[in-house]
Amino acid sequence: MPKMKTLNELAHLKESRFGRPEPRHGLKLLYWFANDCLSLNHYGMFSECDPTSRDFGFHPFENRYDSNGVKLLPDVDSSYYVVGNLNSAGADELPDYVREDYTGLMDDSNMDRIIVSLDDDMFDRVYVTEHDSRIHYNPNATYRISKGLLQIISDLELEDFLRKTGYWGPSDYIFQGVLISYDPQPVNTNVASVTPKVNPPKNQDCRIEIDSAFGSECYFNDWTTTGYSSRRRKCCECTIL
Repeated sequence: MPKMKTLNELAHLKESRFGRPEPRHGLKLLYWFANDCLSLNHYGMFSECDPTSRDFGFHPFENRYDSNGVKLLPDVDSSYYVVGNLNSAGADELPDYVREDYTGLMDDSNMDRIIVSLDDDMFDRVYVTEHDSRIHYNPNATYRISKGLLQIISDLELEDFLRKTGYWGPSDYIFQGVLISYDPQPVNTNVASVTPKVNPPKNQDCRIEIDSAFGSECYFNDWTTTGYSSRRRKCCECTIL
């Protein structure tokens, strides 16, 4: 079995390209797992969900030999369980943000998995992997996730995590500023003395990402009665103050 890489930092996770680009769901699945399915302390990684009961679509993972006589994961005394198949019974319990891009078709929207070894109520090891076909996992895209990286992920907001791991594309510059939008009235070009009327500017909190590949985009932060949300759309008239 070739030596498997362990991902210890967000930069390592980004370089692995696990769970991206859209519509892949692996990064969102990993965020859910780190925040909702385990608790971390200096003793270890304690399970907050029950893979043995097939919660969230967990089911046993049989670490079989492949056609080359190689197993995907090392043999351990504890049991392996896998989650992430959005077709599995119980997967509808996963949050909407994990399932939102699932098409139900044979495409990239259901290729990512998390595999854990469970010893009583503790996770001994955590791996991420992907399908390279309908039934086979890709050993070259299988990585162990360290406890330290899981702690880093659990301390982030989802939007920040996805941005830092490159899920929304390679951003070259990030600006924090105020968006000033306006809606100018049509100008009568036949009358020189006419001055166009401009509606008063409306200020909104806005983060602008200038992306060398995809152009600029604005992220609008909204506070609603149900909490924080973020809307993403193409930028038009933006001024950085």
